Amino acid sequence: MNFRSLDIQVVDGSGVKVIQNGILVESVELCTIYDIDKEHFKYVYTTRFELSTALSTQDLRMKDPEEEERLCSECHTSMREGFCFESDGTKYCSVECLTKVIT
Repeated sequence: MNFRSLDIQVVDGSGVKVIQNGILVESVELCTIYDIDKEHFKYVYTTRFELSTALSTQDLRMKDPEEEERLCSECHTSMREGFCFESDGTKYCSVECLTKVIT
């Protein structure tokens, strides 16, 4: 059986790391996340789709540890979506933060 692995983290909607040091392990019949620090398989599913769906229902997502964290320029919280201005690199997580600086 061939396995493929990838270093990952699991973070919640506000950017808090639920799993700091994890490994995504995939094969034809298995897709799981191994938590290195707690030494156990935290999430075990048969496909990446099932794993991603289960994480998203808990407001969690997989994150590459090398991925640059995006912080809101106004409230400085971690963000996955929002508004980004390429002209000056500012990012805003919500309409509320955007309207505080742009009227």
